[in-house]
Amino acid sequence: MTDDTADPLAPLKTCELHVHMGGCFSVDDLIELAGPYYQEIDWSLFIDAFDSAYGLRPNPADWFARAGAGDPAGMEAIRRHFVFTEEDGPDFGRFTAKFSLLMAISRHYVRHIPGGQQEVARRAVQRHRVEGVRYVEMRAIYMSPDDVEGFLSFHRLNAEACRDASGDGFEARYIPSLPREASGAAYDLLRRWLAEGEQELYPWVLGLDFCHVEEGFPPRGAADVCRRIHADNDADPARALEILYHVGEIYFDKSLESSVRWCHEAAELGARRLGHCTALGLDPEVAAARRGGSHAREKVSERLDQIDYDVEHRKGLEDVGVEVNSSALQAEREQLRGRDPDRLLHRAYDDNRFEQVRRRQTYALQQIARIGAVIESCPSSNLRLGSVPSPDLHPVHRFIRSDVDLVIGADDPGIFDSPLRDEVDWVVETTHLTPQALFERLGDPLRHRLGRLRESVS
Repeated sequence: MTDDTADPLAPLKTCELHVHMGGCFSVDDLIELAGPYYQEIDWSLFIDAFDSAYGLRPNPADWFARAGAGDPAGMEAIRRHFVFTEEDGPDFGRFTAKFSLLMAISRHYVRHIPGGQQEVARRAVQRHRVEGVRYVEMRAIYMSPDDVEGFLSFHRLNAEACRDASGDGFEARYIPSLPREASGAAYDLLRRWLAEGEQELYPWVLGLDFCHVEEGFPPRGAADVCRRIHADNDADPARALEILYHVGEIYFDKSLESSVRWCHEAAELGARRLGHCTALGLDPEVAAARRGGSHAREKVSERLDQIDYDVEHRKGLEDVGVEVNSSALQAEREQLRGRDPDRLLHRAYDDNRFEQVRRRQTYALQQIARIGAVIESCPSSNLRLGSVPSPDLHPVHRFIRSDVDLVIGADDPGIFDSPLRDEVDWVVETTHLTPQALFERLGDPLRHRLGRLRESVS
């Protein structure tokens, strides 16, 4: 455990509020899980993915055999082919390839070992206790709500793992993640499951997370299901499920203005916390240079939504220096109305437009702070997956200078080999703040844990 008396940042290092179960497994976990079964595991998923991403066909069975015999070279080979570092580059295909090593192991457990899925879930949760975390909210996604039995079994076992691990100074809670393309159906299943069949798990299931692919799924598409969640919470606050929302992380499909708007709109949906929000803190000129020309193009539908947003928020935007010409916007709206909503428009960026985006970021941060939503920043994840090109440009710098509530998360601490304590230390080193100054700015992250709505009626 972290020594609270020695480290003023102990509260930040022992409360994990943004982490995905699949990303928690360390190299040691993989060795222990695969060790008894490495000759039986079907490694083709990993071998094929690695071949596609790196042009190599590795032999994982050999690594695990050598690691089991205590050969450091075997352990190092597993580490090299699993941990995703800056050297792998901002390539999601390579990330998926390395993650497939874990997937091959976990599939073997689920399909062939009695109680295997429980063991995988148990180890993911226990990893945090080992790392000195005292409170953690674990997220996990099952992509196919149509597979009702598999969907419910997956979430039940994960929730049970959190329940069974809790105690003796360690608390784990579970947050089912909703696939954006089927969020309504997934929510209906989960709410009915918790109300009818798994009532004893309610204390450990505190919220719902909108995650997975962001591009193509604007927050307005989640408005109906969010309204239903809030209505159900109002009807039964003792069993409220609070909303978490990944947004502004990967946004090459639209303009920078729309990317900023999405973050604000997600907060307006009533999300308690917002994951990543790099679109609010990464300098727009830097953002535009990552994939040249991508943000100059966006769909007619997004441009119309942006026009409506600018007209609605004209006064607030103008107060921070954003130029809003209502008559010109209304004329543009009439011109675009009736066009194919998927048609791409092209609007080039110049220095003035970049400056206008910076002011929009200021406005969105102000509004998110006013609403009371919390931004979850995950430095290593953003850097290694390509959302942010370098440490000195990371949005955490701007977030800290703003008034928005902020927490630091590890996202996928196993595959990034960067547990929460390292993420917090990185923020200290990169921002050049003293530990005490950082703690004074962020405060105790436990105040941002889910369960607030339930506590209000207890």
